Amino acid sequence: MTTEQERTAMGGAHRFVGLAENLERHAGTPTGAEPPNVRGTNRGYGLVFFYLERYHLTTVISSGLRFQPLGADPAQELACTVYKEQAEAARHLVDLTAEVLVQQRTHLVPDQIVPNEQPLLPGTEFHGVLASGHPMFPPEFTRFTDQDGVEQLQVFTLLPVTLGELNYILDHGVTALRQQWARFEVDVFDLGRPSVA
Repeated sequence: MTTEQERTAMGGAHRFVGLAENLERHAGTPTGAEPPNVRGTNRGYGLVFFYLERYHLTTVISSGLRFQPLGADPAQELACTVYKEQAEAARHLVDLTAEVLVQQRTHLVPDQIVPNEQPLLPGTEFHGVLASGHPMFPPEFTRFTDQDGVEQLQVFTLLPVTLGELNYILDHGVTALRQQWARFEVDVFDLGRPSVA
């Protein structure tokens, strides 16, 4: 038996007409997909891989969170952009974060930090992600509107943050961390980057 919220979340797929083309326009050529049942049971979302050859960047985007009863208005999907060689790490970050949202039936808000006690990626200091607009793609990537200009979907980009940066955010705020990233010319797409805090 489905709740009213679940029926609302599942219905209205017509609101997303043109979404695939919009994502492709900004994130590049689709290169693969992982179905919702890749681990046996349906996890409630799939993953789609895009490649932007000009910048050697892979973007992994969730597909299906928008139909889950997460309480988000507008609906949400997640993305993570990294250099092509690091695509598996981006897949892991999007999958892990999406899984948390589905299990907890919750959603993200702009500039939200999703922390983790252990490193999210082996051999790194990344202990969390920052839910953000995309640092390089235009606002049309982050905020998808229907033909009438009504916002139907937000695509939150997950920016990995180190333990030091998480603590810096707690002390100084997200804006201050972004200023540090700009000051030190941090390449947020490089998972081999040093921490600025």
